[in-house]
Amino acid sequence: MHGESSGFSSGLGLKRCEVEDPEFDVTAMVDLVSLMNIYFLVSWVLTMANEVDLPAARKCVAGDPETSVMVIVKKGDERGSTVIIGEDGDGEPMTERSVIFQKVSEAVKLGAKAAKPKDTLLIKAEKEVPLKDIAHIASAAGELMLRLAVVEKDK
Repeated sequence: MHGESSGFSSGLGLKRCEVEDPEFDVTAMVDLVSLMNIYFLVSWVLTMANEVDLPAARKCVAGDPETSVMVIVKKGDERGSTVIIGEDGDGEPMTERSVIFQKVSEAVKLGAKAAKPKDTLLIKAEKEVPLKDIAHIASAAGELMLRLAVVEKDK
């Protein structure tokens, strides 16, 4: 039996493995980059749409301060815009949204019940004030007519 071949290898039993050349499929990478480009393009377009420069008002009538509840809105910090109720701007500055809504609602109700009733809510806002802050204040107008102050352009 010593000289017979039994089919077993005489070595340590290690098989030689063939090494494959590494390949890299770029299809997945191209898909990923394309999707990222689309995502950033759509995000950029939506961000720029919020910064639309609105056209100037042409055929409008100026609000009468005597028959209007006046609200002045100035650009604030990260907490939000600063709001002052009153024509001369010497009122108490407010920044908290719930307080602003409550105080503007109270001013609207008092103005409607005054001896000389006020039928308009006139909002004077700086250009940098976000539209969402103005909309929040405008929602307190109730049944009063709403007017926004516009900047006149020099001719």
